[in-house]
Amino acid sequence: MPERRLEIAPDLIVLRVDNPGPMTLDGTRSYVLGRERLVIVDPGPDRPGQLDALAEIVDGREVALVLLTHSHADHSGAAPAAAARFDAELGASADTLARLEPGSGGRTLEDGEVLTPEPGSSVTVIHAPGHSADHVCYLAEPGRRLFAGDLVLGQGSSAILHPDGRVADCLASLARLIALRPGLLLPGHGPPVEAAMPRLEEYRRHRLERERQVRTAVEAGARTVPEIRETVYGRLSPGLTWAANASVAAHLAALAERGETVPDYAAWGADEEDAAVRD
Repeated sequence: MPERRLEIAPDLIVLRVDNPGPMTLDGTRSYVLGRERLVIVDPGPDRPGQLDALAEIVDGREVALVLLTHSHADHSGAAPAAAARFDAELGASADTLARLEPGSGGRTLEDGEVLTPEPGSSVTVIHAPGHSADHVCYLAEPGRRLFAGDLVLGQGSSAILHPDGRVADCLASLARLIALRPGLLLPGHGPPVEAAMPRLEEYRRHRLERERQVRTAVEAGARTVPEIRETVYGRLSPGLTWAANASVAAHLAALAERGETVPDYAAWGADEEDAAVRD
């Protein structure tokens, strides 16, 4: 397992949260960006020691912003406390802020908004739904470094969590990120990806192939989400079964939106999402 703290560049440090699991891989990633006036991206879960670990990285410097890619608790749980501890502004999409604990506050970030935490640097807000409806990515300059949250992982594939996540949104978000031509991909789980463009293209191809597999399973006679999941994914560990069900349901919803006849999928994914992504 990699070290918990890794300096990627003089102005970029990643902190791996010690919360390994089927959905978090070897742990959720939190990032500290900047030299003197810092930005924290996804401060991580609300758990003992998390803010202390971030404080060691901050090392007394000013924190201008605490940014969230989305509201899942392994990314956002520590956000209100982090903003308070570092006397920083909390920023996220309006949808993410609405999903946080009441009273968390925060600044709504608009799509395309450019933040300038310190001279010579910028962070552009990119609304990028797909994994979830509230998801945002951030493109940091210099270096075209893309904070991808859970839209794209450092290894493996990311789930589309029906009904909150949508396949059409995911494909549109991937196309938008590809058009931006990022230089380095910084995921919410897994290691940084230096070959950002091939990774994004791979994700797009994978999503289209998954759609083909789901359609083929339906045409072959699979009549329930679990039957389709087993045909497409094979045997999975219990910790991944719910996410595969949710992704299958998302693909069935996409096919239904285009007028295709599909098995019932409405109930899959909704009940288990919060528990499965909680630290």
